[in-house]
Amino acid sequence: MRPAPKDKDGQPVAVPEIEVKERPGYVTQEREYELITPLFGGGVEPGVADPVTTIRATEIRGHLRFWWRATRGGQFDGDLGKMKKAEDKLWGAASAGDSAFPSQVSVQVIPTNRGRKFIAKNNRGEEVDVFALNSLYGYVAFPLRDRRQHVIEGVKFKLNIRYPSASRTDIEAALWAWETFGGIGGRTRRGFGAIKLLSIAGRLQPLPNANANQVHQLITQNFATHLAAGELPPDLPCISKDSRDLVVTETRGDAIDAWKYLIKGLKEFRQKRNQGNQPNRPGRSQWPEPDAIRRITGRASARHNRPLSRLDVFPRAEFGLPMVFKFKDDGQGDPDVTMLEGADDRAKRLASPLILRPLACANNQAVGLVVILDTPRTPPSGLALNGAPGNPPVTSDLTELSDDELNSIAPLNGSEDVLAAFLDTL
Repeated sequence: MRPAPKDKDGQPVAVPEIEVKERPGYVTQEREYELITPLFGGGVEPGVADPVTTIRATEIRGHLRFWWRATRGGQFDGDLGKMKKAEDKLWGAASAGDSAFPSQVSVQVIPTNRGRKFIAKNNRGEEVDVFALNSLYGYVAFPLRDRRQHVIEGVKFKLNIRYPSASRTDIEAALWAWETFGGIGGRTRRGFGAIKLLSIAGRLQPLPNANANQVHQLITQNFATHLAAGELPPDLPCISKDSRDLVVTETRGDAIDAWKYLIKGLKEFRQKRNQGNQPNRPGRSQWPEPDAIRRITGRASARHNRPLSRLDVFPRAEFGLPMVFKFKDDGQGDPDVTMLEGADDRAKRLASPLILRPLACANNQAVGLVVILDTPRTPPSGLALNGAPGNPPVTSDLTELSDDELNSIAPLNGSEDVLAAFLDTL
């Protein structure tokens, strides 16, 4: 990580403000934001905060480009090549020759508060590492191990953006989606780096009332405004037009409370267990994957040699890949570590289609948002259980199960759609 520049007295040098000049045929705006959840990373090096450019313009342009696809992809009649040509023209392309385009969207960032170290706590109010098992954020913060110094809070910044007037509809859609569902830095789909729009051109922006029904209605109205009609290019991650893929939770005291509620809900659903015989010892998983791995590997500890599930399916793959399985009793007969990934070496990972984050509301209150992106749930090559003998192919598909088999996966409550079943618990 590069050090912050200092003057001759050893004091940090302030980054000078950049003046954005008006240009005929272009819209120029200054938008002011603050982060309502802690920032993980955000610098040039993945997962590392940058002391000079805490928020990078190139990162924001990348986020806006993604949300442009997610909101405006329907205007190209399913033609991926047509969409790519329009995307390169608006957002830029680095290719050489005639296909190179400079971006028509100028993004400049002015930090107004570089933030401070984020202090995570456990249920007793004691300071712990943000990724610790007893951290209130640990379930979504596990990739932050060894990077605890790069989680900061209280960040504020101004964004100067300039874009062609003819592209106003497209840019406003991308900005709205980024501000509503996106964020800054890493782990934004799990709520890190969530942003709140404070002002546009110095004018304070009103926040919605902290009412779940009203917020849901407001967002679905914005779906109608910002989501382009038409067939989408294949496999393009986009915001679903189906309002059932959006859940707004009840009012919480503030953004962090709303975020913690979502984290707790996700953890309880994904780690659903039977009640153990001992009060302080959790029971066995209600999901089929552990017993499936024991059968596939031919290994089981004495405590687990009688399976609770006889289904060889991996439904939780739909939360994103890779998925690591580490058995507590691996030294007593249970399988060694295995990893659920894409079967093709070129596509082992798959971003989660599930986004959860708080949304700031009036009176310093907040609600939680959970949205399912319309995108493939598994890699095109299928799934493989790497670490098991032969790295065998496996499946997350539940559509071929009988009603009795489906009902045996208790957390799903009879649903074939894992993510929809999770939304039903909130």
